[in-house]
Amino acid sequence: MFNKPNQLVFYINVSVVIFGVLVTLLTPFPIVGLIIAICAALLILDQIRHNKSTFAIADLKKILIVHDTGGSKATLTQTQMTTACHSGNSEYWFRNIRAIGSIGNFKINSNNPDDQRKENGSYYVCMRIPPELKLMDGSNLTLTCEYQDAFMQSEGTLSHMVDDDTQRLHMAVQLPEGREVATARFFCKYNDREEALLPPVVTGKTKIEADVDNPRLGAEYCLQWHWADDGFFKKISRLF
Repeated sequence: MFNKPNQLVFYINVSVVIFGVLVTLLTPFPIVGLIIAICAALLILDQIRHNKSTFAIADLKKILIVHDTGGSKATLTQTQMTTACHSGNSEYWFRNIRAIGSIGNFKINSNNPDDQRKENGSYYVCMRIPPELKLMDGSNLTLTCEYQDAFMQSEGTLSHMVDDDTQRLHMAVQLPEGREVATARFFCKYNDREEALLPPVVTGKTKIEADVDNPRLGAEYCLQWHWADDGFFKKISRLF
């Protein structure tokens, strides 16, 4: 929840609470100790309130469908149960959308985005939150987009950057018949380190799935696979 400076302040306040409790119980100045403990506890609550995520996601499903054996066409669907943590939230941004090839035709709940940007090779798309959506009570948001020439190599990766507090993350890749998965792995990147996770489930040699509970905020989760080369003659045939 906290960055390093905030963590230091949090631990200091916790220490002050403990000190106040000890003064209350072990010295002839219980009122002074109680005041110290209460004030430090209030500071902790205020810190937690200010550092609370803007949005919380109960369940996020990110599904990639590759439509052809060459990996030139693919569709991504990301569905998430999203709750606004503050009443003043007026917009929601889907962030860090990227791939080797091009990405386009973004839709949020079947509508065009209200804003769209590209920074450092990543796309950011925005939905203005209408009053009738009542995001404070939780609502499903669905992002869809199309990839072009993004999965043409022998190695492919579906990734997700955890930008909001998330309880459960499900990632899946559906590959076309005729080009099977050779190997697959699931891992996360955090603070420039790579951590291997439980192997993904491969079904029918074309579907890859992985789940993680309480994914780490700020980490990037990657579902990666290798598949056989598409073959020279298949590549030539797609030109005609």
